[in-house]
Amino acid sequence: AIPSIEHLSVTRDQFDSIDFSNNHITSLDNFPRLNRLSSLYLSGNDVERVDARNLRRNLPGLKTLVLTGNRVAGWDVLGDLGVGCPGLEFLSLAGNPVTTRRRR
Repeated sequence: AIPSIEHLSVTRDQFDSIDFSNNHITSLDNFPRLNRLSSLYLSGNDVERVDARNLRRNLPGLKTLVLTGNRVAGWDVLGDLGVGCPGLEFLSLAGNPVTTRRRR
């Protein structure tokens, strides 16, 4: 299982989508510049944190982000996703603690 995102520059920006489902990734960070990437699948991980600055700078074409069954618990993470992924069209957060929290 993969604990963190690293060494993606070896893909040479040749993929439209990458599937990291069912690993142990805890944070969305450390992405190299991937202009072509439009879909990122991270279901069944331990994601609880997002580096909005890294996403905005290095994944400008991201439109689909699947975070089903992770550990996203706070509204702040959703705000970070909004800042980091302004072109996002589809976001799945089913099975995350944030989906059962009430906003005050």
